[in-house]
Amino acid sequence: MRPSSLCFWLAATLSLSACANSLAPEELAPRSFTQAPLTVDNGKDLNGKDLNGKDLNGSDLSKFMVSVNFNPAKKGGATLDDAWLEGTTFYGHKGSNIYLGEEFVGVEFQGNLGDGSTVPVRITGMNPAPVPNEDVLLYSLEYRGTDGVWRPTCQDAAGSAIQALPLEGVWDYRQGVAGGGSKTNDSQRFTFACLGGAIAKCALWGYRPWASYNGTPLEAYHQACTRMVRADYCGTGQSYTKTGNRINFYDELGVQQDSADWMFEAEWDVNGARCIYALNRTNASLPCFDSRADLLCGQQLSQSRGALMRNETPGTLGVDLGL
Repeated sequence: MRPSSLCFWLAATLSLSACANSLAPEELAPRSFTQAPLTVDNGKDLNGKDLNGKDLNGSDLSKFMVSVNFNPAKKGGATLDDAWLEGTTFYGHKGSNIYLGEEFVGVEFQGNLGDGSTVPVRITGMNPAPVPNEDVLLYSLEYRGTDGVWRPTCQDAAGSAIQALPLEGVWDYRQGVAGGGSKTNDSQRFTFACLGGAIAKCALWGYRPWASYNGTPLEAYHQACTRMVRADYCGTGQSYTKTGNRINFYDELGVQQDSADWMFEAEWDVNGARCIYALNRTNASLPCFDSRADLLCGQQLSQSRGALMRNETPGTLGVDLGL
């Protein structure tokens, strides 16, 4: 039972007339993310590491959790009738019993691995993200291995447990192929985005894919951000960056603003770089550089291209001198 039908049912049985408001999509405050424009490190990972600790950028996705099913969702041994997300808050019901928020601690979902097999995943804790992202809920997660032992689902480079945030839809984690890095909306599946990966980073940088900013939906901006932060210029899921490469980025809405006087590099949309500034030779060896290089990239005359985001690189001709 999805939100619209649930609201009708609640209003009829429990007289909760405020249901429509409580489940309405979030509208971000205009000043939430413009006070501290970001100059950040780039990075390769789209969504953290897999259950065996191998880097996501490897070709073997057999043990990488590519998505999670909303249903069945089990709480205390009982299977919920339905479960879904509103923002990063889980909702569900079992008969007339409604569950949401912290009541999902202990709920077990079914995770889908790259080889088509499944793995139990459970929520062990949750908390609001730090300011200015306190509207986002972060979750501690565990998966159960074939030996029956529960282990952290998300880990950092050192192998320490890290949290994740849930986002509706699924991503294609393949690299160097048509469709690689793309997002698909799916009412039956969602993604637990591990902190440190591009999917989580972009949501925490203000591009809430479930929300709007001054009336403009942010889903496309979030996807463009995942392409930009991984330097997926060609839109094939292939990252052309090294961790530590610095970028200054901003968007058409003002969620993030231009905060450095660096050399312009590229315009971005959901499919990668729409164009690359021809005089910025940082990535001149790209297979798609010649087809996308444009002296007008980033100029007023090119705004009709439909770019959602823009980025710059530091140093002469885009070479980062680390100054």
